[in-house]
Amino acid sequence: MASLPLIRISPSEFQFTESGSGYTSRLRLTSLQGQAVGFKFKTNAPHKFLVKPVVSSLTKQGMTIDVIVKSTSPITDADRFLIQTVALAANEAEDLDSAKK
Repeated sequence: MASLPLIRISPSEFQFTESGSGYTSRLRLTSLQGQAVGFKFKTNAPHKFLVKPVVSSLTKQGMTIDVIVKSTSPITDADRFLIQTVALAANEAEDLDSAKK
């Protein structure tokens, strides 16, 4: 049984830009569901990348959040990224967001 996507990620591919302090990419995550959605951003090189926020929730359909990925080193083909998502109950979203603070 195929499951419906929980979020939309745009752009669909990372687009890192070089700045004076390194390399930066901005992703926009948008909830496609009527219920809360939690996400966690993972990479195979956590020491190399600064990700904000790493864990958060989108509490209603259409809600968006920007994820910023920064690195002081050039991006290579060996770098991998994964965004895990899960549908949440309202109280789970509140617990997740309060745990971040």
